[in-house]
Amino acid sequence: MPRRKKEDLPQEEVKVIKTPPLVKGMRDILPNEEKYWDFVEEQIRRIVSDYSFRRIATPILEKFELFNHTLYKQSGIAEKELFYFIDKGEKLALRPEATAAVARAYLEHNLNNQTPPLKVYYQGPMFRQVKGDSEKLRQFTMAGFEIIGDKNPALDAECIIIAYFLMQRLKLAVDVKLNSVGCQVCRPEYAKALFGYLKTKRAMICPDCKKRTVKDAIKFNICKNPKCVKAREDAPQMMDWLCDDCRNHLFKVLEYLDELKIPYQLDPSLLRTYDYYNRTVFEVFPANRQADEELLTLASGGRYDTLIQMIGGNPTPATGFSIGLERLINMMKLTRAEIPAHPSLDVFVAQISELARQKTFAFFEALRAENFSIRANLSKSNLKGQLELAAKYNSKIVLILGQKEVLEGTVIMRDMESGNQEVVNMARVVIEVKKKLKEKMIKALKDS
Repeated sequence: MPRRKKEDLPQEEVKVIKTPPLVKGMRDILPNEEKYWDFVEEQIRRIVSDYSFRRIATPILEKFELFNHTLYKQSGIAEKELFYFIDKGEKLALRPEATAAVARAYLEHNLNNQTPPLKVYYQGPMFRQVKGDSEKLRQFTMAGFEIIGDKNPALDAECIIIAYFLMQRLKLAVDVKLNSVGCQVCRPEYAKALFGYLKTKRAMICPDCKKRTVKDAIKFNICKNPKCVKAREDAPQMMDWLCDDCRNHLFKVLEYLDELKIPYQLDPSLLRTYDYYNRTVFEVFPANRQADEELLTLASGGRYDTLIQMIGGNPTPATGFSIGLERLINMMKLTRAEIPAHPSLDVFVAQISELARQKTFAFFEALRAENFSIRANLSKSNLKGQLELAAKYNSKIVLILGQKEVLEGTVIMRDMESGNQEVVNMARVVIEVKKKLKEKMIKALKDS
């Protein structure tokens, strides 16, 4: 019986659906954005190394209670922005930020037994609900730095200095705003004075502030309603109500910044989203904004000496800050920040036959083991296309394997700068490549 042709065989039915769109508030990071992410993460790694931070990673799921604490209730995060669900009777939440999670890990793993201060950094996705048609992301990537166990104002300054110079490394011009929100001693006295002032100005402030300032008068300072902005002109300011300890702490922070000539602006209206902050708070914004342009925070943070105590630990001073990477990268694109080109590649491996492709895997790994920076594209067999890729990667040397070379145990070594080629015995490839790279390095030093 003759064999049936392939086209005559019954074909498996493929069920087709309409491609589901991306979930609103989420985003894909595409390959053409790689250079931005790599550059930002490289600069963060340098900061981490230079300032002796150590990595910490907490899960994206935490107990709901960690974020349903009074501190979050006051800011409205728990009710309005938290993603939470019940799994087998357990109420869980996607973390909206990482500072509380780091504090939980600090207590749960007895990290207080280490010599203070504990300096840790993290990077990962955070999750927040957003209203209606808001363009804000529901999932976003944050990198953060936390310093736990020391109340020295130098550490507040260190956080601001790191944030400022990180932005400089990312080619972003920024402004720094900072404030002191006082402590448990002086903040209640200020809130009382501000509430007394607002009672005399009820006709001048917005309806929202009339309601919320009954519970927390200090929230009046962040209202953007023009009526409230106008009413704030004569309002009491936190700076005038700081206790001696808070005032001295702030002045010390400013002295450190002045020593490095870091430009900053004291902003009495500056608060933080979360209510666990005390004393120093700061935010970093793009410079050269239009007067009516909404402030876009690139980095923010401050001191939070009571957070660890409030979730069950002993009183523990701490300070830190975080940056939103998507927002940072969008600003780099908007300002056309120049991303340095990747360093030159040492070796590109090209192959031009099926037999050569089979041998290239082992050949590639042997070269990689010698710590050369190396690339190949095993899906291509056209030499011209592979040489174009080698040029794109700015490779110094191309090693070419064909069927003839495999059978003879040789490889063609091509100098991409001069175009010169030579046949090298496979057993001597590593030696010859090192020799060639050394010659190029010496030449570059002489030319410079």
